[in-house]
Amino acid sequence: MTTIPVVAAHHVNNSVWHQLTTWFSTRSSWFGNDVTTGALPALLRHVWISGLSLGIAVVIAIPMAVLLARWRRGGVFVTSLANAARSVPIVGVMLLLAVGPIGIGIEPAIIALVIFAIPPLSLRVELPLAIPLIATGVRLATVQVWATATIAAIIGSGGLGQLVTEGYARFAYGEVYGGVFVVVVTAIGLDLLLSRVQRVLRQRYGVASATVAN
Repeated sequence: MTTIPVVAAHHVNNSVWHQLTTWFSTRSSWFGNDVTTGALPALLRHVWISGLSLGIAVVIAIPMAVLLARWRRGGVFVTSLANAARSVPIVGVMLLLAVGPIGIGIEPAIIALVIFAIPPLSLRVELPLAIPLIATGVRLATVQVWATATIAAIIGSGGLGQLVTEGYARFAYGEVYGGVFVVVVTAIGLDLLLSRVQRVLRQRYGVASATVAN
């Protein structure tokens, strides 16, 4: 009586493994076709979404942090704002923007990711000594945005998360796991690369102390 579920589970595991290996070895999985997006086009879209979101966040947060360090004012307000942003459920923000006047697509994803990226960059810093600390904030924000941009596919932004949503809708588990694999590997690669940049900057400028703007 107990062998039937075991056999069924073994068959499912083999089926998933077969779909995964097939996905990795199929050209359309990487370049796309009429059915699937393709990992490389999805990756380029993901880079665009994450890079634009991070760029906007840096343009907003870094000058504000430098000004706060010089003027010594407004720190309490910025601290409260940054803490509030940390507690905001990012998926809820995406969905709220998507069902609102903005609609689905890349715009609500960008807005939500910018809100998500600003808190790690909200340091009160003195240039140039705090450049390594800024690099730390950028590294943290980059990895967070890159991983979270995957979720934005549920509101039609595209990116690597689209591989997961499309694969799940078609029961193509090879595409689902393949998409997750690409997200994880690229996130780890980004973290390692930015960690190296951070070490180089620390060696050049030393280690300065800074706090979240307060």
